[in-house]
Amino acid sequence: MIEIKDIEDPRVAFYRSLRYTPPSHIKANVFIAEGEKVVVRLLRSTLKIHSIFAILDFYSSYKNLIDEKMVPDDCRYFGDKSLMEQIVGFHLHSGVMAIGYKPDNVDLLNLSEKIVVLNCINNSENIGQISRISRAFGFDSLLVDEHSTSPFLRRAVRVSMGNVFYLKVRETENLISDLKDLKQRDYKIISCEITEKSIDLYQFEFPSKFALIFGNEDRGVSKEILEISDSVVQIPINQEVDSLNVAISTGIILNEYNRQIRLRNVVN
Repeated sequence: MIEIKDIEDPRVAFYRSLRYTPPSHIKANVFIAEGEKVVVRLLRSTLKIHSIFAILDFYSSYKNLIDEKMVPDDCRYFGDKSLMEQIVGFHLHSGVMAIGYKPDNVDLLNLSEKIVVLNCINNSENIGQISRISRAFGFDSLLVDEHSTSPFLRRAVRVSMGNVFYLKVRETENLISDLKDLKQRDYKIISCEITEKSIDLYQFEFPSKFALIFGNEDRGVSKEILEISDSVVQIPINQEVDSLNVAISTGIILNEYNRQIRLRNVVN
């Protein structure tokens, strides 16, 4: 292990000034994992780790896990928590961070039969919540368009509590094209939006293969996607309330899907 004593130490350059995503992270295709639970999930995932920067207590508690992940000794940095905070530029709750390599972009054909699709969602906390909610309800595939925030930004990773490490993530530059390809492979395109033709969520029966699209809270699902959707569903809410937070909506709709699956299993 290597002790860091100088905030300018070049060996921890990837950890410097992390309030915003540094260009060096984008160029190297890496992301930051922050907090003990998140870093432990990273260690337990299949993703590759560049390095760990943490207080000594973390290494004592998780020595076996770190060894199993085969993180090289010269990529295990430790230091005083106050020094770490000076380097990263914000308060650290647990004094534990790691740099991971982003996984390869998943091919469209390798996504599962039920896909959560993000259309123009640019709030990192919402993205992180959706990643966590998706895994909680058994959805392991995330399709993210070019106008949405990456699920691997620092805040998104932190809010997901590291659950994004276990998802198949495809970041696409042409969502319309991807959705059309999915339709040709017998996926149903289901948009979650309030329109005159929307179907009440609790009157809707989910198909076996589908892509479920959630849009921007202000503008909703884009018109182009609505036009190619097989169905549009909405959550029945008080008419005095315009809409729900997109992460909350995701949880409600994925839970309803699971309820339907449980009911079908009981009937069968």
